[in-house]
Amino acid sequence: MTDRDDRPVFAAVVVAVSRVSAHMVRVVFGDVRSIDGTALAPPQAADEFFGLWVPGPDATPVKRYYTVRERHPEAGEIVVDLLLHGHGPATEWAARAAVGDAVSFDAPRGHYAPPRDATRVVLSGDATALPAIGRILDERARAQEPTPPVTVLVCVDDPADRQRLSVRSDDDVRWCRAEELVAETQRVAAHDPAAYVWFAGEAADMRAVRSTLRRELRIPTHRWMTMGYWRRDSERWAARFDAAGPDLRRAIDEVLATDLDEAVQTDRLEDLLAERGLL
Repeated sequence: MTDRDDRPVFAAVVVAVSRVSAHMVRVVFGDVRSIDGTALAPPQAADEFFGLWVPGPDATPVKRYYTVRERHPEAGEIVVDLLLHGHGPATEWAARAAVGDAVSFDAPRGHYAPPRDATRVVLSGDATALPAIGRILDERARAQEPTPPVTVLVCVDDPADRQRLSVRSDDDVRWCRAEELVAETQRVAAHDPAAYVWFAGEAADMRAVRSTLRRELRIPTHRWMTMGYWRRDSERWAARFDAAGPDLRRAIDEVLATDLDEAVQTDRLEDLLAERGLL
């Protein structure tokens, strides 16, 4: 299924809005209810995300993806941290989100799954990754079983967006410059092949990290996860993607419909996009 086929399956109401940092807004959704009878599954992976429909041009809803920062099943609430960066309908909505706003979204899902034998967990990304990194660390702090130490590598444009994280004395937290993030992630991953590496951020940065992990270091795919949360040239890219026409969309659907390993599917999708100059 592609985004153009998606429909929201849950509705909620904004019940609280607060500031986490200079450019991060925390929005609490309450009164979560099903639109089509689908039950909201219990919390899954700690990097859960969902598609949130926000008002777009001419008030037409558009779908944007956000991380679930916290889940409060007993209160029927979902907490989302929204970064105010760049332009576009999602940033504009986040800046004016208010109590009483109606929202809709699809089912949360995630990928974070460090193997039991991981010697260290590497959590890396830019400011858009902070909600997921924060939740991963919070859940680790509540874990009953022993967990490996963590290396956190994060870049933020404004030092005022640094956050207090749930870390231990054996963890390593580094606030990097943007131009250092990819190289530092690659260096840390190469130093410890038995670590679990989780990276999220800008799409081109993600591809650079993924290429190192998969093609250069040949680290098994169960020991890493990379996600592109945004694009520097998103408007231009979207226009070029739309111009590619239905043949590209059908080709993408065919890849996603296969039973191939997710990493292999991603390889195939990157090949498709590269053929059309969309990487």
